Amino acid sequence: MSGNIRPLVSYALMVAAGAAILAFALSSGSTYISPREMVRVLLGDPAAAEYRILVHLRIPRVLMALVAGASLSVSGAMFQSLLRNPLSEPFTVGVSGGAALGASAGIVLGAPFSLVAVFAFAGSLGAITLVYGLSRVRGLGPGGIILGGISLSFIFSSGVMLIFALARPENVHRALMWLMGDLSLARFDALGRMGLFALALLCAAFLLHRHLDVISFGGDFARSLGVSAADTRSVFWIGGLLAALAVALAGVIGFVGLIVPHAARALVGPVHRRLLPASALCGALFLVICDTIGRILAAPYEVPVGVITGFIGGAFFLALLLKKGRGVG
Repeated sequence: MSGNIRPLVSYALMVAAGAAILAFALSSGSTYISPREMVRVLLGDPAAAEYRILVHLRIPRVLMALVAGASLSVSGAMFQSLLRNPLSEPFTVGVSGGAALGASAGIVLGAPFSLVAVFAFAGSLGAITLVYGLSRVRGLGPGGIILGGISLSFIFSSGVMLIFALARPENVHRALMWLMGDLSLARFDALGRMGLFALALLCAAFLLHRHLDVISFGGDFARSLGVSAADTRSVFWIGGLLAALAVALAGVIGFVGLIVPHAARALVGPVHRRLLPASALCGALFLVICDTIGRILAAPYEVPVGVITGFIGGAFFLALLLKKGRGVG
């Protein structure tokens, strides 16, 4: 009984914490708006400055952080099970490198934000397709897929540096901000279309929870229990598309798909029926927290959210290494 109660308690705590985090995120910034004032402003004059701050800046930004964080975290949980490697994440298969190359090309060409997102998504999709093609043609296992993704990432990074060397300085700065993870350009129009796509992909991922439970024990074991190659391909493509969508929306944001699934496992266990929803919720809230820290840390200036996740992720792994190191020495 206790095994069933613990996940429910964890979910309840996450929901309660989420409500507090969202209220804090919407009220915090260079202009503080209390929760009580938020309600009054939203029901009041649309021409008020606080109304414009909330509706045109903070609410779209928080929603984008929720969508991107949930997508990256669920994608990370899927790839960790598919590749049977706890250090796997969406960017392991070259998603970030392909997106960086596509977005940098779009920015240098002077494309608006909506088209930059399309360039980034196309770059991510190209990277996923190349890795998948390599795995099919050469019959690569999980280790080969990881090495193929890393190799492609180096090639894409060289392409980005070549573009920077030939681009105008103002375009280079714009591209660098995107590469560090940037939620400041969040708008309802772009978020609406891509948010619905993300929701559909998340639902598709949740429907594959039984396959993920079996796949995590190995390919031979999965095949013996009736998991087909088509099911494995579905896991790969849904995980890849979730990551590609998140990167297209918010830029390159590291560590979310790596550390958050581990935190979710500690809360609800490894069974994917519980793990995937917990990963989505934890990832969404984690990115909202990081973005809020970036907005208030050096206000009125902003620290890119990817910088905050990098600091937290690096500190997390250093702490883990020191903890493991005590037992090794």
